[in-house]
Amino acid sequence: MDSLTARIIGTKTAKGVVVAALSMAAIGLAAPTSTAYNEDSWYGGCRGYWYTTAGHGYCYNANSPSASPGLFLITYDCNYELDEQRFKTVRDGFVGKFDSYECTFKINRTTVRS
Repeated sequence: MDSLTARIIGTKTAKGVVVAALSMAAIGLAAPTSTAYNEDSWYGGCRGYWYTTAGHGYCYNANSPSASPGLFLITYDCNYELDEQRFKTVRDGFVGKFDSYECTFKINRTTVRS
């Protein structure tokens, strides 16, 4: 009787360990980490940078080289969905984040141009 009980408990424990290990692996693969691993080059004092799914426009000293002062075009290059483009106007000398967009799955790049 003791050996039967030990086998049942041992089997349930082994199954529990396997289920827990597979659950942890699935969570680790499904939940991407968010790190700022990419930044676009500076353009007119501004640039784009992006995390796993979020893109942002940032200016250190805005000075748009286009004919329209302070007008920037931000392109969010999303994976598996339509890219988003936005025109934003900031005053010359602006410092800080001026636009952001969240892609559903992944963002490849955020570009800031005039």
